[in-house]
Amino acid sequence: MKKIKHFHSLSFKLTIWYILILAMIITLSGFFLYQGYKDKLTDELDKLLFEIADETYEAWRKKRGVSWQEAIQKIETKYSSFPLYIQVVELTEEKPLQIRNFIRSPRIPPGCLQLKPHLYRKADKTDLNDLIHLEVDDKRLCSFPLRTLLIPVRGPRILQVSLSTEERNKALNELILVMGGAGLLLLVLASAGGSLIISKALHPVSKVIKTAKKITADDLSLRIETKERSDEIGALVETFNEMIARLERSVKKIKQFSGDVSHELRTPLTIIRGEVEVSLRKDRKKEEYIQTMQSVLEEVGRMERIINDLLLLSRLEMMESSQLQENIDLSTIASEAISLRKEEASKKGLIIEADLPAPLFLTGHPELLMRLVINLLDNALRYTPSGGKIALEVKREGNNIKLQISDTGIGIPEKDLPFIFDRFYVVDPSRSKETGGVGLGLAIVKWIADLHQAQIQVESKLNQGTTFIISFPQQKNRNDEK
Repeated sequence: MKKIKHFHSLSFKLTIWYILILAMIITLSGFFLYQGYKDKLTDELDKLLFEIADETYEAWRKKRGVSWQEAIQKIETKYSSFPLYIQVVELTEEKPLQIRNFIRSPRIPPGCLQLKPHLYRKADKTDLNDLIHLEVDDKRLCSFPLRTLLIPVRGPRILQVSLSTEERNKALNELILVMGGAGLLLLVLASAGGSLIISKALHPVSKVIKTAKKITADDLSLRIETKERSDEIGALVETFNEMIARLERSVKKIKQFSGDVSHELRTPLTIIRGEVEVSLRKDRKKEEYIQTMQSVLEEVGRMERIINDLLLLSRLEMMESSQLQENIDLSTIASEAISLRKEEASKKGLIIEADLPAPLFLTGHPELLMRLVINLLDNALRYTPSGGKIALEVKREGNNIKLQISDTGIGIPEKDLPFIFDRFYVVDPSRSKETGGVGLGLAIVKWIADLHQAQIQVESKLNQGTTFIISFPQQKNRNDEK
């Protein structure tokens, strides 16, 4: 068996998929955490901007004679620890509004933080619920973007307050480093743990492979320990063990069948060879040659019956229940079978009694059902001494039709009952030559019954007789077909 490379193994592929999915989950989780943290810091920054803007406006409004320039300087002094930039943008009163003048903080050089006119016009129309917040890049003032708030005040004027996002961005960069390191560590640890779990979970599969390599037709006794697992791997192992058990039974049957066939065919061939060799050693009388040929003919007939039965069994193994579609009267089949064996019964001094009621129909194959009844009759004729009786009955019981054949023969020992339907099984091998049985008749009966989904029941007592009861389901009557 070809050895599986590590990179092609299922455990490696599952581990890679596990790592990729985990990395995706960690990345998405980090992204949402980053965005949430960024929004929180931005909201806090916007609140601070609004507080500064409100204080600036109040510093200008409360004291008469205080200019915007003075108010701005007062607030910048209060928040001197912040990179703060405040300016007032005065707009013209004519429509459309245009920029008339900038009242700037000394911190803002001319031309800096000067936005496009339409933004100021838009800000003039806003209220406290939809104020304009934006981030402005101006490298002349700060290397970081400036978070800017535009608030309309009397004039028309726009109070523009800007704060550097340096602290916010530094906090976000630190979060990225922490999340990156923690995510990488988590990915490594989880990948190692996942690889270990996957390897452990797939360990029974490796045992299946190793066991399968050891299994041969000569040794099918090996099984894999399931340790009572209730997961998919346990189901796989259990299924594999069941498959091996079926193979073991099949191989045993094949070996037994081959041995039985060889033995059964070897016996008549040995007899034929012996009879012919004895006849050829010297000249014999005509009667002796005739006797030899009759013996040879009997053995040829025996071989022919074995071969025909084996061919029938082979054909039965290939058939399916779907091929049994004819509507058949079992009483008629039984009556015809009795007619075919009535003369033979008479020669042996046996009586066949029949209890065949009105037609009882079932779905099946007429030739096979005839063979089933004849085989059971032959079995009764073969093992019932002269003066005995054979009773055949067909009856309806509930939703089933039952065929019952009883005899007053020698019976079957209890220890042999489980094996009587096995091929070439003979209860008394010493009598097989005498009775002509080779152990295939009941095997054929069992196959035909199984094809018709029928159940077989056997009752037997030594020296009292045997009863075979076959129960057929799915019977039909003529009214069903109308």
